[in-house]
Amino acid sequence: MADEWWFWLGIIALVVVVTILGALTYSGLFRSIVVVTGKSPVPNIVVAYKYARGSYSNAGKLFGEVVGISSAVKCIAVYYDSPKKVEAAKLRCIVGAVLAEGHEEVDKPLETKFKKHGFKITEFPHVPAVVKTTFPYRNTISAILAVLKVYPAMNKYIEEKHLHAQIMVEICDDVTTHYFIPLSDEDKFYVPETAGGERAKPTH
Repeated sequence: MADEWWFWLGIIALVVVVTILGALTYSGLFRSIVVVTGKSPVPNIVVAYKYARGSYSNAGKLFGEVVGISSAVKCIAVYYDSPKKVEAAKLRCIVGAVLAEGHEEVDKPLETKFKKHGFKITEFPHVPAVVKTTFPYRNTISAILAVLKVYPAMNKYIEEKHLHAQIMVEICDDVTTHYFIPLSDEDKFYVPETAGGERAKPTH
């Protein structure tokens, strides 16, 4: 009887391990990070955003707010400071939604909806030179794995190439998160609240 109990316990443990491993694999655990230099993965964009100061771990609340307003938009975040160089309380970022890309017209009712929730509107340019990579976005685990895999890989690439890079931009759709670090025109990604750079051009 005891042997049978241990047998079924072993089967259950195996199923749990396989399930967890499968979930981690699906979320991108074994995904190779390929970092390259090239053009920005997006054209010029119109963005609804909120500015935040403090630990980047708090950005999740703003992402939740964006999705709560519209689950159809691409989410965007711009992180202005390195956690290795700036204390957590002084870290600056924005989180928001991409309202239009390239020559697309902005959805005015959607723009109004974001404004009613306290979001501001700005524009970011297409950048001809960025350090970039992608990572699958499947669930919250994917976001955690990205922090552990993407950022070290991009930082290593920048150090090895002796590149100057200041800010990190993330743009996420339903399946993929695009990560890129502008190597030119980075000042144009600063919003007025950061009190730095040329500042992105406010609109409307």
